[in-house]
Parts: sequence; structure tokens; C-alpha cells
Amino acid sequence: MSQSIRIGRIAGIEIGLHPSWFVIALLITYSFAAGQLPHDYPDWQPALYWVAGAVISLLFFASVLAHELSHALVARRFGLHVRDITLFIFGGAANMEDEAHSPREEAFMAAAGPVTSIVIGAVLWLGSGFVAEPIIAAVAGWLGFINLTLGLFNLIPGFPMDGGRILRAILWKIRGDRYAATRNAAVVGRLFGYLLIAWGVYLVFQGGNLFSGVWLALIGWFLSSAAESTVAQMSIERSLRGVKVRDVMEADPASVTPNESVAHLVNDRMLRGGTRSFLVRHDDGGLAGIVTLSDVRRIAREDWEPARVTDIMTRYTDLATIGPDQEVEEALKLLQAREVNQLPVVGEDQRTVLGLLTRAGVLRLIDARMRLGV
Repeated sequence: MSQSIRIGRIAGIEIGLHPSWFVIALLITYSFAAGQLPHDYPDWQPALYWVAGAVISLLFFASVLAHELSHALVARRFGLHVRDITLFIFGGAANMEDEAHSPREEAFMAAAGPVTSIVIGAVLWLGSGFVAEPIIAAVAGWLGFINLTLGLFNLIPGFPMDGGRILRAILWKIRGDRYAATRNAAVVGRLFGYLLIAWGVYLVFQGGNLFSGVWLALIGWFLSSAAESTVAQMSIERSLRGVKVRDVMEADPASVTPNESVAHLVNDRMLRGGTRSFLVRHDDGGLAGIVTLSDVRRIAREDWEPARVTDIMTRYTDLATIGPDQEVEEALKLLQAREVNQLPVVGEDQRTVLGLLTRAGVLRLIDARMRLGV
């Protein structure tokens, strides 16, 4: 969520807007204000078209947020941790730290979103017929139609859409193999993505609706790419299965003392050895923190000499650590969740340093295992 704009919390879940959200919000507003609404309601004042278009755009993304919240709340009901929800150009995504533990959990979490969208859509679409005010009726009617379309579209059985996740749950239940189920559901997702791309290109060359054609092609590309990425990630997870942190960590990582000057750290260590991160240890060898090139860059160069490592390091209390017998797959998830490039490996007392696990080291292992097919 580092690239997103945080806008608040709902039910304890961080909500963010990716910069691409503003692009689609403007496009939706424009398409209604300059096209659909003037066609349907030619007697309105020009300003009303833009007001109604903006309201439809904002409430549509509120509906997308409700869709994603339903996924997140069901996931929490099953004991899964939801990091945040991000709204972006293609809708939204609930980012979870864990996968479903069973086909049943997967199916319920996946179905929650489309059911929410369909219920919202049906209520708004049917309710719009009982509203006397034409502007409110127009907004409600179009929001109802969009939500119904969103819910039904997501039920198409192509991974990673919700319908594809339901398909994966069914295949997982039948075959008992989550990896194979994901791979098969992703094949359907890629095929559906390619169909959308072909349909979009056809519309572009037909000259009927350039925007719709390009938009469908982009959605198709996004779906096919997401499906391929999911299969690649599952292959990595399968390759790392059973590998322990102790098998990958650097057993004798570079370290410095808290009182070493930043100038000495840069000139005698970083610039000469090429190492970008160092464990910071007390005199007795206990872990005090970690200092990286990024920490150094946060202070002005003229402050390097008077500053000490302890002034810029990430302290132990803010540090993510891992044990030597934990799975590398778990460590990789922690690296991604904390957005760091290294994890100190500590003993049972949580202070004794046994090594350092780096993102680069994990990636080298993944590359070697994938090349060797193990």
C-alpha cells in the first residue's frame, strides 16, 4: 500500500486510493456527464450532468469498496488477517496476509463480493422506479445497473475473478490439490482475458466505440496477467516448500556497533565492500537493530561525521525478525508485508543473532530451484 493514498479505516481495515483511481473516476464522470446522461435526459441544465456524473462515479467506487469489504470481513471471520483495501483503476483489491485454509473458506470469501454487489444493484435498480426526483432516480438506476453488472461479471469462472476463485475452491475440493486447482482456474482466467482483448480490438477496428474497446482490452490484459502471476507465485511457493530459513541465511552477516560514526560506516564499509545493510550489535553481541543504505540517505552528508549508527538505525523494537527453523515461504511473505529487504535471524531468546536472511538471497534460491525444476 506504499504507493496508495490512505483515506481512513473501516472496521479496522486501512483503506487507500491508488493514483490510477483518479484516472478512472474522471473517465466515468466524463462518460456520464458528456455522453449517457445528456442522451437520456436532454432537458437538464448542463451543470447537472457533471454533478450527477461525479456522484455516480464516487458512489460507484463506494460500491466497489463495499464489495471488497465483504471479502475482507468474511476472511476475518475465518481468522485471516486483512492488511488493507486498495481502490485502483480496475476496481479494488483486499490484500490478505494468508490464503484460505480450505475450499469452503475460499468459496465463501469469493462469493461474498458478488453477492454484495448484486444485492446493492437490485435494491438501487428496483428502488429507482419509486423515486420521483429525476436526478436521484437517474443516479440510483445507473448505480443499480453498474452494481448488477459488476456482480455478474465477477462471477465469470476465470481466475483471479471471484467466479474463478469459486471454481478453484470447487476443483480444490474435488482434487484435493490447491496448486493444481489454482493452475486450472488460471488457465480459464487467461482464456477469458484473451477473449476480452480480442473483443476490445474488434470494437476498436469497428469504429463504433473506441473507449469501450480499449477499456475491454485493458481489462483482458489485466486479468490474463494476474492469472499468470498467480500461477508463477504458486510455483515459487511450491518450490520453496520445506526449505528452512537456516538453509538460506547468511551465517556470518556484516555488523557494526551502535557508536560507530556514520561517516566510517559509509567510507570504510559501504563504499568498499558493497554491503548495503549491517546488523547493529551491542558489545555483548546482542541485537540492537539494523542499519541500511536507505537509513544513511535520510540524513545530510555534512551530518555523517557527527552522527552515530544508533541515531539512524532501525531499532530492535521496530525490527521484524525470524527464527532459523521457520519456512522460507513464511519469511518471504514477511519481507513483502513489512516492505523490507532483510530479516535478522535470531535464536529463541529473540536477541542472539544467528544470521541474516535477505530478499536477494531468497530470489537467488528461487531462481536456482526453478531452473533446476526442484
